[in-house]
Amino acid sequence: MSGTLYLVPVPIGDGDPLDELPPKTIRLAASVSYFIVENIRSARRFLSKVINQDALDMSAMVELSEHTPEEALAGILAPLRAGTDAALISEAGCPCVADPGFNLVAQAHTLGIRVVPLTGPSSILLAVMASGLGGQRFSFNGYLPADPAGRASALARLEARSAQEGSTELFIETPYRTDAMIKSMGVSLQADSLVCAAVSISTPLESIYSANASRWKKNPPAPGKQPAVFALKASPCSKKLTKKPPAQPHASTRGNN
Repeated sequence: MSGTLYLVPVPIGDGDPLDELPPKTIRLAASVSYFIVENIRSARRFLSKVINQDALDMSAMVELSEHTPEEALAGILAPLRAGTDAALISEAGCPCVADPGFNLVAQAHTLGIRVVPLTGPSSILLAVMASGLGGQRFSFNGYLPADPAGRASALARLEARSAQEGSTELFIETPYRTDAMIKSMGVSLQADSLVCAAVSISTPLESIYSANASRWKKNPPAPGKQPAVFALKASPCSKKLTKKPPAQPHASTRGNN
């Protein structure tokens, strides 16, 4: 019988797992001895706070990153097929969300391995909660293009979709481009669109900036090189974004008599 693959969240910052993770997550993470991790060094630092040192020293670890070839996944899952339980651990927050590991989970399902997601902090959901933009309908779009023109085009596309569907659109950026993204949102979006930057969420440096784009353009926040989840929501009154193109005339399929 195959083992179980537990998906174990970790604190987003350097918080204490005993404060930020539910007892069930800690208990199950401590119950396994095979860990699939993004980085062994940081994983050991996290695990040293939830299991004793002897158990940690006897545990097996294998790295799974964005550079892991797909043909290596079968070998990583081999202990589970032999009946060993395992824990998949991200660098921060929830595994498999804007994070390596989803291919491993997909292959686990294909092989009939039981997959169990455990609860813990998610920067995306925390950002939705704190933004004030609404969570009835939202989507996560990963990273936007790094170049200014591509970024502006992507923001306009997300804003148009938000206007049409009434959705909150979320995305992330590398910390060293956080300030640049904030400035782009103030310049590229319609003045009455709502924007939010949830910066260093779930850490002592946490700051939530939420306002309309015109306010950001006049006085943009500048949190510096900190990780952030961004959100935007177009105003439902934005006719410019929701206006449909005129219908094109249909060519007749009838022949001349």
